[in-house]
Amino acid sequence: MNKTTPKAALELQQHDIILAHILDPDNSPLPSNLIDQFNRVVSAAKMLDTYHPSAVIPRLLAKYNISPTTARKDIKLAQELFKSKHTFDWDYWQQWQIKDLVDTIRTCKNLNKQKERIAAHKALREVIGEKTIGEEDPRRMEKNVFYIQLNNNQKTINIPLEKLRGLNRDDIQTVIEVLDTPDYTDDEITKMLDS
Repeated sequence: MNKTTPKAALELQQHDIILAHILDPDNSPLPSNLIDQFNRVVSAAKMLDTYHPSAVIPRLLAKYNISPTTARKDIKLAQELFKSKHTFDWDYWQQWQIKDLVDTIRTCKNLNKQKERIAAHKALREVIGEKTIGEEDPRRMEKNVFYIQLNNNQKTINIPLEKLRGLNRDDIQTVIEVLDTPDYTDDEITKMLDS
């Protein structure tokens, strides 16, 4: 088992030490000051499931008799350690969804399921979205938006680099194929899936 680092902060302790405390709190390897902080952070995380952070502060003050500064630090640590629970990363979710749809398209192609593949193409096109046309920005040089320009069958499409980041070469090829396929309406896809 790994040794605890008594002077290190709770977030710098090794996973095995935290796990040992959770599994057997009576024989915890954590120092007592970290045990108290651990209990406050877990309590704050549970409260954040229901309450706004500003409403959690007075509850922590009443429950643990701590200063408002300590309560804010515990709430911040709870939000960092339980990030997926308390914050939503839209860009990560969109990237995951694009990759999942590309995998679905590849699987349908390998299994020769054309109707499902067309439906996945339509969903992928909706996730990628249309290019938004904005007003001319006089500070345009301050922005760093990079586009990948796809030229396919005399059709030019600009896709922001952020939407393709993390995809491998095969996934990008699938995205190009999707953009080249004909656009089907929901009724046409429903008829194809029903047939």
